[in-house]
Amino acid sequence: MTNGVLEFNAGIAPSHQAGAYQTDAEAKARVLAALRIRLYLDSPEVPVVDALFEDLDRVLGEGDELTAPEIADLTPRLHLVFRRVRLAAGQPSSGVLPTTLAASRHLLVERFPQELVPARGHVRRLALALSDLLDELLEDMP
Repeated sequence: MTNGVLEFNAGIAPSHQAGAYQTDAEAKARVLAALRIRLYLDSPEVPVVDALFEDLDRVLGEGDELTAPEIADLTPRLHLVFRRVRLAAGQPSSGVLPTTLAASRHLLVERFPQELVPARGHVRRLALALSDLLDELLEDMP
């Protein structure tokens, strides 16, 4: 298999004897971990920190109301960063309170509203959750 997920991590190789593949929990976990790494490496870069905080300020700041094109631009970008920050925040040593993490869980699966007013609310909730997670993640940094 060339450039496949299993080749990406040299520690993962299919074990096949007489056409059967290994299906124990450990093998599944290794394959899923390799897939997750591959998907992160193939996905667009996380925006630089300054751009992220500019986006958060645009959504949460006291400026004009967000327009539909701005929401269409900001929502996927903030959601991408939110998913990655939430993954980091879910690690045991992250310093993020479980309650903070649980409070934002619904945003992973919530549909993006099509109407302007609900879309504004959604992108604000997303920005607030992202801001809360970043506050706790970066709290103890020098």
